Amino acid sequence: MMSLFFCIGGIIVAGHALAFRNALLTISLSIGLIACGGGGGEGGESANDSWTEVAPPSEKPEDLINARINTALSIGSAVNLTLQDQTSLLKWALNTAEHQRYWQKNLLGSLYSDANNKAIQPHLQFTPNASINIYPTDFSTTLPIAVADGTCNWALSLQANKGCGLGVAAQIGKGRALAYGQNMFTGVLNNNSDFTQFTGVLNNSLRWLITGNTKTALNASLNIAVSGYDTNTAKRYFEQQLGTAVNILNCNVLDPNNLCWKNADLILLSSNIGSEKFDRALIQGYLDAGKPVYFQASGDNVNSNMEKVLAAMGMQTNGNYWRTKDTLLLSKPKTYQQRWDNINQIDATIKTLQYFNSPASVTLGELNTSNSMIQSINALSSSLQTLNNQGLSAFSEENKNSILKALVLIADLWRPSVNYTGLNINSDPLTFMQTYASDAWLDYKRSHTKAALQGAGDYMPVAAQNMPVSSDWETITVTIPQTIGVTAIGRASIPAKAVDIQIVDAQGANLAVQTSHIRTWGSPFDADGYKRPLHPNSYGVKLNTGTDNKFISPFGGPLMLNYNNATAGSTITLKIKGSAKYAHFDFTQPITDADIDAAKASLQSRTFGWNTFKFTDGEIQQITAYALKAIGNTAPRDYIERIKTVVYKSNHIANGYNNMPLDSSTQDYCNTLGWDCTGTIHRAPGVQHFVGWLAYCGYLCSGNPSDGATGVDTGWGWVHELGHNTVQGVLTMTFPSTENGNTIGCGTECNNNILAGVSMLRKYEIYGLDNNGNNFNHPLLYSNIQDNRNTNLSGELLRAKMEKRLWQGNDNAKQAFHMQLAYNYTKLHQSKLRPDSQGVFEFMRLLNISQRLYNQIDVATATTADKNKLGLGAFTTKNLSRPDMIYVLSSKIMGYDLKEMFKLYGLPVTDTARASIAMLNLADAPLNFYAQPLNRSNHLDEGTWITLPATGSVPNYPY
Repeated sequence: MMSLFFCIGGIIVAGHALAFRNALLTISLSIGLIACGGGGGEGGESANDSWTEVAPPSEKPEDLINARINTALSIGSAVNLTLQDQTSLLKWALNTAEHQRYWQKNLLGSLYSDANNKAIQPHLQFTPNASINIYPTDFSTTLPIAVADGTCNWALSLQANKGCGLGVAAQIGKGRALAYGQNMFTGVLNNNSDFTQFTGVLNNSLRWLITGNTKTALNASLNIAVSGYDTNTAKRYFEQQLGTAVNILNCNVLDPNNLCWKNADLILLSSNIGSEKFDRALIQGYLDAGKPVYFQASGDNVNSNMEKVLAAMGMQTNGNYWRTKDTLLLSKPKTYQQRWDNINQIDATIKTLQYFNSPASVTLGELNTSNSMIQSINALSSSLQTLNNQGLSAFSEENKNSILKALVLIADLWRPSVNYTGLNINSDPLTFMQTYASDAWLDYKRSHTKAALQGAGDYMPVAAQNMPVSSDWETITVTIPQTIGVTAIGRASIPAKAVDIQIVDAQGANLAVQTSHIRTWGSPFDADGYKRPLHPNSYGVKLNTGTDNKFISPFGGPLMLNYNNATAGSTITLKIKGSAKYAHFDFTQPITDADIDAAKASLQSRTFGWNTFKFTDGEIQQITAYALKAIGNTAPRDYIERIKTVVYKSNHIANGYNNMPLDSSTQDYCNTLGWDCTGTIHRAPGVQHFVGWLAYCGYLCSGNPSDGATGVDTGWGWVHELGHNTVQGVLTMTFPSTENGNTIGCGTECNNNILAGVSMLRKYEIYGLDNNGNNFNHPLLYSNIQDNRNTNLSGELLRAKMEKRLWQGNDNAKQAFHMQLAYNYTKLHQSKLRPDSQGVFEFMRLLNISQRLYNQIDVATATTADKNKLGLGAFTTKNLSRPDMIYVLSSKIMGYDLKEMFKLYGLPVTDTARASIAMLNLADAPLNFYAQPLNRSNHLDEGTWITLPATGSVPNYPY
């Protein structure tokens, strides 16, 4: 009853809920039921290739394990196993895998053999809008028997570069199951050439399904219970093709209360069962009782009841309405070995286990991500991950895969000796591979595991293993900031110590638990070596309601809730036992000075590897060393308040998000403009996570989480990365070059620095910290203007020259353009003598607000009055160039026509844009430039206004 779960397209469906069988019991192989010959020989052309039955392994799995191993496989704990047991476990896992290959390879060979044991070379063509595709979810009990020739570029492809699944067979418990993704019977009966040449394989599979042997004739009569399919067609097929008299039972086998299923020799199901009310366990029960179950689709629809049936059979499906016929064709001649190589998953597992059983007898090859054994280890790891994602353990009754159980225990036995110091691809190969496997074969949904005695590298110090954990239940409340995401719980998983979690009140959310929320941790194959676990943070383990959820990690880490379907702002209540308190600061809930002192003491002890902060709009996770350096002597409240103020609030004000209240000046002007500046379209983005440990790219890297090789603080890097994540089009001045058509301007790494620059402006204003005063290089921008005017060009030639000079030049000068717009806003609209922070932020805020309003409007149907609210009156389609969009929105906000200012800066503006602003009857903006000293852009009070002439040379820069 092996059951090798593989992660296919990230989806897996558990098999039926048989009770866990003692590992000593004989594995259900049905070996004697698979004959070397095929039945009938109808359809398809035979080849010279002859089928020879694969010999069974010389040993039986039950002869290779003792009572200790048997107990360990039952309870999921290696605590009482010895080094000798490790050897026995490896042999047992290998033998179990070899038995799996034995029944699967024999079954496949016999299906594609005629009566003379010659290979059938069939032709099968599915119709895209009349079929579905079917794939195994459990390769130890389920075997793809018909796979299209081409690559199946779809979510549930069999595996990388393999074909679409047309048919699947399974042995589950005492029963057998068979499924095809199209109406096979009608195709054959109607003499459809897409199906007739596959008749031999189809009939072999049906004989195997009912008798267990591909060439054993069916009994003279056959009782069939049919649901969702035409009974007359089913009767005709079996009588005409398989020579048996068919009695269609008056039996609704999908009625959970029926008893007539016991009289059926075959249960036949098809697509039209959507109205029936049953659970997957009903089909599982039939298979458990030894009833053959056959499913064939009757169209391209996939309903939940079909998915229940297939899930019970160890299969999954997707539709193929949009596929082309060539991706659903099986016709290429293949030898038996080629057909096996195209579908099998077990050979790679066998090779990997052979290596660990006898390293000297197997060629390992170069250690890299392309190594077949590395890939096999990862595939098995994905199978374990998928189980945990479903809230299951490898040792749960639902998992039929004995191999996975053994691998988890083997990994536990190897792990204590793991040492990440000095380990790399040039180390002893066996040590490297055992470390890799012990890092990969993880099961977090249980009560026992083992940690590396030398610690988890730079992810977690060895001292953390001795941290005390709670022995009594604690009630924990967790603030949920959005509908889907990851958030810190405030407790830690200590390496190799089990945590129990109960859901008290999920507030309707779906919950999973994991350690850490990080996205990069390096690779064992990197030049700097194998410095930490392969995947130090756990994947999400589903939390089930009404039970104690077990969780354990060999590496530990901050516990996180992975949630979806939640209500933003809700509070989820959990009970937790077996976790530890660490340096966690949660400012989303009331936090006392005593709480802060305790967290600070934990941080300073350096016992645990990580520190976390949680606050509205953001969360921080950083290694202890970085946290101590970033926080320094600052009080934790002050540390986080500065980060909130400089990094988050400044960005959100400039972006016009409605989580930051409008000041009275901005609100009054929104009212005057007739804009909705606080509606739902202006909601702030999801919670931003920052991780200080390793950077995904470079030194700091944007994303969610954003990460950097430093502690989290108010420096340029973090505001820069947050700028990447939130920048809008109105700060992105990119357009085709007039000279050659190439895209030029202020794009990525320039646009986000406009947001970063205004954050630094606010940082100086509030805290007096003068960082990156050269980000807006006004002297260089002015020098471009001066040099351009000195060319003595005029008109379009002058503008085009400035376009090339500025927008193909230095980014800091380009960024200063938006600031000059903001400065002019304070002068022309607010009538201020000098720019100030309020005015700059008001302009940036309104510009970003206008972007979202622009995104919402339909200029093709909007009234002229509504279009004029954004300066779009002359536009009939919303295909504005970037200069046009910024020109019309900025002119509307400024209350002046900026066409001469845009010309000054070399920006091409269309006649339609100029006509659109002309409809507003605005005065032309004067050419004002606010000059500031070099590197002093944060010092708004130090500048002076320069008025530029419309033509000719301009005054010298005053600084």
